[in-house]
Amino acid sequence: MTTPRIRPATPADEPQIARVCLLTGADGGDAEGRFGDDTVLADVFALPYLHGPSCVAWVVDIGGKIGGYVVAATDTHAFQQWFTSQWWPTRGPLHTLKTPDDAWLLPEAADPTRCLSDAVADYPAHLHIDLLPELQGAGWGRRLIDTLLAQLSEQGVQGVHLVAPRANEPAQAFYPKVGFVRIGEDDKNVTYARSTTPASHTS
Repeated sequence: MTTPRIRPATPADEPQIARVCLLTGADGGDAEGRFGDDTVLADVFALPYLHGPSCVAWVVDIGGKIGGYVVAATDTHAFQQWFTSQWWPTRGPLHTLKTPDDAWLLPEAADPTRCLSDAVADYPAHLHIDLLPELQGAGWGRRLIDTLLAQLSEQGVQGVHLVAPRANEPAQAFYPKVGFVRIGEDDKNVTYARSTTPASHTS
């Protein structure tokens, strides 16, 4: 059996990263058929981070198969400006409103303030992480987070945040275990954040 390894993502990984995004895109479950097409989730939450400014991305590679990834923008303001002015104008027209899920996702993607929450001031980076079921619970999520945090720390980024749906129970259990704390919440989502310094790690 091939041992998984973590490595930097490359543009050649796009199709597999998009597939992982889709298979985990329904609050951690399979989102196939939920949207008008199966590529829109990745065009919003995964693939931009292989191209945007100040972006970093790592994957779990299992003999050439991508089983998970973490992507991040180290400067959320710069990323949002780029996403709004360059990425979404070319990708957005590829997706049309066909399902109830499109009705929330497409307007959200077009919102020029989507990523600019109150968390950005103290935690300027933001991330997305997804793992296929076969890798969940085996420590690969923690390894991806640790790899990303080390890189952010080396680059002088003081903190990182993320938004997790309340309905994604595995995610709600995972983030506190890897040192993230709740800093905000509403009816649908919880915002988590943490410093990139080693002293902030918790068990």
